[in-house]
Amino acid sequence: MSVPQHVLSFRPDARENLVRSLASGLSGGLWYRRSIRWQLLATFVVISILAGIAAFAIMLYNARRATQVEIASAMELAEHLVRGPVDQLAQETSGASPIDQLPLQTIEALPLRIRNLRHVRIQVVDTRGRVVTLHSAPESARPAENINQAPGWFIALFRHDNRAREIPVTFGGRYVGAVLVIGQSSDEATEVWQDLSEIALVAVAASLTALTLLYLALGRVLHPLENLSQALQQLEQGHFQYRLPLPRVRELADIARSFNALAGALDEAKAQNARLNRRLINVQDDERRQIAMELHDELGPCLFGLKANVGSMGNCAKQAPEAVARVLRERIATLLDIVERIQTTNRRLLKKVLPMAIGHAPLADVIADLVADFARHATDFAINYETRRVAHTYGDCIDLTVYRCVQEGLTNAVRHANAQTIDVTLEQIDASGLSLAIVDDGRGVTSDLRRGMGLTAMEERVRALGGTVELTNRPFGGTSLLISIPLQP
Repeated sequence: MSVPQHVLSFRPDARENLVRSLASGLSGGLWYRRSIRWQLLATFVVISILAGIAAFAIMLYNARRATQVEIASAMELAEHLVRGPVDQLAQETSGASPIDQLPLQTIEALPLRIRNLRHVRIQVVDTRGRVVTLHSAPESARPAENINQAPGWFIALFRHDNRAREIPVTFGGRYVGAVLVIGQSSDEATEVWQDLSEIALVAVAASLTALTLLYLALGRVLHPLENLSQALQQLEQGHFQYRLPLPRVRELADIARSFNALAGALDEAKAQNARLNRRLINVQDDERRQIAMELHDELGPCLFGLKANVGSMGNCAKQAPEAVARVLRERIATLLDIVERIQTTNRRLLKKVLPMAIGHAPLADVIADLVADFARHATDFAINYETRRVAHTYGDCIDLTVYRCVQEGLTNAVRHANAQTIDVTLEQIDASGLSLAIVDDGRGVTSDLRRGMGLTAMEERVRALGGTVELTNRPFGGTSLLISIPLQP
């Protein structure tokens, strides 16, 4: 099966894009999601490490060059010091013993002569190239061995190209061996290792101290930014009264002043919106109250007068002939029925526009009458009503809002909840909050719930007063409608 050419040409690009996206995602997750303090400290640590590596490389380079020069000079001096005793042996004419049987005071004096020379080692070999073991020199004459030997990899960095210098030894005109002057860089490498170790300890201690001080300093410098982040979260939650303290850093102080100015403007705008919303609600309530007064004071008496006149027409109809009286009675009955329906509609409109008890009777009693009215018409389930620390009234605006919320909540529960029990609880939480809870054990709120006009109007009215509305499902089934209304002077 052949693969189209455009697919083959696309795959490398797709692979490269995938690699780039993964790389950018990892770098973004490892770097940009960290705090500013972490990024600055990480940058300081990286710079310190790079500076330490650069300083180590420079010191090592200079130490190697100095070691090569010192080793070459030490070998020249050691060769000059060794040739004197060797030439003295060459002038001896008595005997021709092997080199290990030569006068030991002459050979053993060689290490003593060069005991103050560094970077060289002396070896005595026989005619076969084997190292000859001489009698040990006094302890004070031995070269000092470094206890803290440098590691092998570090000593290997100081190896030089100078070969061992061989000085032949003749005794009685016969070649009996040689003295080798060998360049030795381990001493210098050990000294450099010790120096670098001490410098590294000091540098690490200084870096840790600087890192600690930088951590504390960044904490003080960046603390206003953390406060700014918390302040922005407060603004996001609608707490516009939050203010930032002014830090000592001038730039951050300017930011804090700008934030406080912004928060003040938002707080003022929120307060102004609240005043406008309350004014709008008051205007609406005044219009409803005016309409209710017109319906009650104008339309009510008119309907009563119409009904009375129709009743008097019935008395007059008794004096008419039977045929006319029968028609008049039918018409009068029809008129009375129409008047009754108009009066019923007028009373329903009055109750809907503005319950007459609002502002006159205690709020708890008004709500109790409303709940009792629902209980009389809905006999399939029980409605429980409870009040806690409710004042006589909170003003027509809040009283009417509570009334409408109970009315809408019970209407939705009766029509849609399919519940057995409905609990209505009205209480004053504290001096600044009023809470209303309507809870049922029905089927709960479905995901495709469509908010009708009544629920939308209720939410708008509560939010215009600065309150909140929460419609949720209960954990063990049913619906919970929680309404909170702030109380303001």
